[in-house]
Amino acid sequence: MKRLVYCLLATTLVAGLLVGCAPKPVEAPYYEGKTITMVVSSAPGGGTDTTGRIIASFLPQYIPGNPTIVVSNNPGGGGSVANNIFYETAAPDGLTLLQTASSTVQLQIRSPEVVKYDITKYRPIGNICRSGSSILMIRKEALPRLTDPNAEPVVCGSKAGEETWQSMLMWGREFLGWNVRWILGYGGDAELALAFERGENDITATENRATINNIISGGTAVALCQTGVYRGGEFARRSDFPDVPTFEETLGDKKPTGLPWEAFLVWIAPSMVDKFLSAPPNTPDEYVSILRNAFAEVCKDPKFIEEMKNIVSEEYIASVGEDTERLIKEAVGAPPEAVAYAEELKVKFGIKK
Repeated sequence: MKRLVYCLLATTLVAGLLVGCAPKPVEAPYYEGKTITMVVSSAPGGGTDTTGRIIASFLPQYIPGNPTIVVSNNPGGGGSVANNIFYETAAPDGLTLLQTASSTVQLQIRSPEVVKYDITKYRPIGNICRSGSSILMIRKEALPRLTDPNAEPVVCGSKAGEETWQSMLMWGREFLGWNVRWILGYGGDAELALAFERGENDITATENRATINNIISGGTAVALCQTGVYRGGEFARRSDFPDVPTFEETLGDKKPTGLPWEAFLVWIAPSMVDKFLSAPPNTPDEYVSILRNAFAEVCKDPKFIEEMKNIVSEEYIASVGEDTERLIKEAVGAPPEAVAYAEELKVKFGIKK
């Protein structure tokens, strides 16, 4: 009887040890079987949309669990519509991301009355700065009118008067006497490009290489100047458009000094951020880290690099996570006096009431 009891106890003990040593089931990656929604703050076909869709096509393969990414466009208000909704309603679960652009940085700095978001509270995943230099293009028949104060003004279309390239036209009108007037309310880059193609607008700009080449190759427009790539305190021409002068070169001896020039530099600062991808405020570090690591791997992918250079820009610069966060905070922290100067120009030229 005792032997039977001992055998039962031993069997129970061994069974218990075996259960304790059994391997625990491996927990599935958080993103496995899930769908990420990438909200794009512009209409399909523009620079923000193009950049976002390229990223979306590569990102899933570098996220553990390989989720699906669905792109959803929500244009309007220079990006403010999508940003306002994203900031107020997006759940911090890593499953809703926002692909937006420097225009939303401009809006937060200069038009707080339309902004309900604070991009300094976003959790940036990374950004793509296409070159930092927009190419300003003008229809050939409108070129003589640009410097003729007695002619019909050259018409410029704008999403919200907040694009960084608008600085060239504003400072051009103020210091070169350019004969320009603005028409506001366009939904996005694609809509602006179409309006320009139809002749509704006389002048436009973009950093997107494919769009620039498409417009110029059509033979109806010429490149006037470019903001230039601002590095080390100097503006340089893009290597893929070396024959297009910088706006600083175009100003020549009429280049302003002091506050007006500081305001110009403040205006273009968001272009160093350009197109950026963010998670909502309060997204846990765990999810942010996964997404940032995946974005970093995407940026090293040879096929991604090739696609970005062919479609977007030869000189694009990719930044990840904390670097993107720093760029955003530097842009938003503009000197109040410089911001006020730019605001006065906007009111003076009818860009803002």
